[in-house]
Amino acid sequence: MATEEFLYERERELLDYFRNQIADPITRSTTKTDTFIATASQTVFTLSNNRVKNVRDTITVAGITIRKGYNFTVAYGQGNDTTTVTLITPATLNDEVIIIYDYGPSMIEREFSRSDAKLPRLIIMFLTGSEEPAALNDDMGDGTTSGQGSYFNASFRVEVRDQYANRARVTASKAFNLGQKMRHANLFRVNITNSTDMQNFDYDIEKDCYIWQFTINVQWEIIFQ
Repeated sequence: MATEEFLYERERELLDYFRNQIADPITRSTTKTDTFIATASQTVFTLSNNRVKNVRDTITVAGITIRKGYNFTVAYGQGNDTTTVTLITPATLNDEVIIIYDYGPSMIEREFSRSDAKLPRLIIMFLTGSEEPAALNDDMGDGTTSGQGSYFNASFRVEVRDQYANRARVTASKAFNLGQKMRHANLFRVNITNSTDMQNFDYDIEKDCYIWQFTINVQWEIIFQ
């Protein structure tokens, strides 16, 4: 039976995608590699640091690269809770499992949570969404099991803030291009993506920074039991 999936899981993978692709110029987070030696049929691996922000889109198991969503899932801990990585296919005895992730503060967030956070900042904000029923013969399975669900069309506003005009421009341009090529990055259950409506608001006196904005439109497959 297919596992039930939700919009917030796809949104979290979108956040991971940007965090894994755009380097923070002031390096406020820490990159860590955890290496595990699996027990027989082990599926769950607990990362050694809390406040995990993003796990890489791929990890390795016994020297084989596997992808998030297709081969493993991530359950992020809130606050000081631990984060776990779960393999869809269990590891075998003595398999080496290598997981790279970042923890601590991040330049990229889902909402504007604090006004005093260091710049630059890139914020991804949900705007609108609508469900599109799948056809009866649309199989959203993983190739080994069948699955039924629907398509969800979502739009997000991406805003870049920086005290330096050129760095704001560069960051916004990189993020815009990432939105354009999300579909080709082989992200889990992503069907259609595009970036539109790039705007330069120049220097905002009240916010004391340069601001760029654009919109990302994405269609996901959402599976239900």
